[in-house]
Amino acid sequence: MSGKLVGKVAVITGASKGIGAQLAQRLAQEGAKIVVNYSSSDKPALEVVEKLGGSEHAIAVKADVSKQEDCSRLLKESVDKFGKIDILVLNAAILQMVPLEKVTPEDFDRFFSVNVKGPLFLTQVCLVDFQFTFRYINVIRRIVN
Repeated sequence: MSGKLVGKVAVITGASKGIGAQLAQRLAQEGAKIVVNYSSSDKPALEVVEKLGGSEHAIAVKADVSKQEDCSRLLKESVDKFGKIDILVLNAAILQMVPLEKVTPEDFDRFFSVNVKGPLFLTQVCLVDFQFTFRYINVIRRIVN
């Protein structure tokens, strides 16, 4: 395999569908090993892993990025499989399209946990627990019409 990312390992949150799955495919085409993070059904994540060439080139790891312990486990499983992390793609996000006056405290807490705490905890674990030098990509979505 050839490409700019041969020998690199990329962890992509929210990689079982949509933008995350497309990013996984692109980085794999450039030679990276891929960790496909998902938070609910494993079926789409396992399909992405198969499209990327199977368990030699990619793994699927279930983790809720709003939970610090899941962030730690996601990164530990990544390192256990591939030995390092070179690229961290912060793609997982939630968005509820509800009128502002109908947003509940629970809605806000979940939104904040996934969209703000998740990227913070993942980056923190990479820096502190694993002391890796890595590049990160934070995927930003438009949240207003």
